[in-house]
Amino acid sequence: MSDMDREKSEKFAKMYTRIQQSPLYRKKLSTYASQGIGIEQLSTLPLTTKQDLRDAGIFGHLAVDNKEVAQYHESTGTTGKPAASWFTQEDLITGGRQLKDCGVQLTSEDLILIRFPYALALPAFLMQQAAWQTGAGVVPASGRTVVTPYPRVISLIRKLSVTVLAGLPREMELLAEAARLEGADPSIDLPSLRAICVAGELMSEKRRQHIEKLWGVPVFNMYGSTETANIATMCEHGIMHIVEEDFLVEVLSEEGTEPVPQGEKGFAAITTLTHQASPLLRYFNEDIITVEPVSCPCGRTGAKLTHYGRSRERIDCREHVLEASDLQEAIYSLSPVPTGWKVIEQEGALHVLLDSHQADQWTENDVQSQLSSHLQVPVTVEITRLLDRASLIDNTPSTKPVYIQKRKDG
Repeated sequence: MSDMDREKSEKFAKMYTRIQQSPLYRKKLSTYASQGIGIEQLSTLPLTTKQDLRDAGIFGHLAVDNKEVAQYHESTGTTGKPAASWFTQEDLITGGRQLKDCGVQLTSEDLILIRFPYALALPAFLMQQAAWQTGAGVVPASGRTVVTPYPRVISLIRKLSVTVLAGLPREMELLAEAARLEGADPSIDLPSLRAICVAGELMSEKRRQHIEKLWGVPVFNMYGSTETANIATMCEHGIMHIVEEDFLVEVLSEEGTEPVPQGEKGFAAITTLTHQASPLLRYFNEDIITVEPVSCPCGRTGAKLTHYGRSRERIDCREHVLEASDLQEAIYSLSPVPTGWKVIEQEGALHVLLDSHQADQWTENDVQSQLSSHLQVPVTVEITRLLDRASLIDNTPSTKPVYIQKRKDG
């Protein structure tokens, strides 16, 4: 057994003991041995579903005494009941380390403007931890608040010589549009900026390239969730590496009954090896991923993870299965790339709404043909106004967008 495998086995054993301190897992593992379960028996243990967490309640998977809790976090809950998570001080430090390992390679010379929301959401606090651990400075310019509207953020980036931006991919797109409305080009007029870190939304490769073009700097993606913290980070070569010292990542069939062949798409099941406050065992988070070994020039050893979206965003259309990433790749392949877009599922077809200040360069027939060819399904296109540009230059807070509307959503 290698040193890494031995360390993982030891962490798993400690986690298995610790996790039974929570009401959810005391009940869930009541028919399993309380000791002596090893990492090699992981596949025999029960999955944890989103419904399990909902049924258990906010305190159901809390595995430490209240006096050890440092922070509580919730997801936005825009697609259902919010997901909850608890963090000790040690958990927050671990989460910062997970982001610190990103290919952006933060240093004490950096000043990071954090655009993630600071209200209940997790990423802002982990990015702040990563900054502190590297000696970098922080500008807490929270998103979705009247305190830091888009023009003020652009002004802060310029006057403070911010070197790194961190936020949702959509915020990077909206900030760039706000800069354009003020007559600035962020790829030229912000010379101190050297990189962008994003998390919290799906980001296909075409979308990443688009944001890089808007800002003229490399973009680094991070994959995680409120329940788990950060599972994988992108290195300087564009590879998303799993943080294997903290997570076991399985890729399972849709039913969760068996693993899929290596490198094939399946459903993620995440085990948190080091999380103290609210650990999770085989958390079936409904994300569609692939995991495969990679030999990367960056030297990191974590397996490569690719995220394709959530199962609830998957569209079955005329025998074609379209992931959210497929839709993004098609949309962000258009020229010009839209500033706003939405895909509406219809019976046997898709209806796509598009918005751009350069819309006069499109014709509906041409765009329809491009998207239909790319996606291999019938597409109708409507060029419209999805984005209220006036709100970008006043103090109207942004809201979480809906990119894909399924038929069952009305």
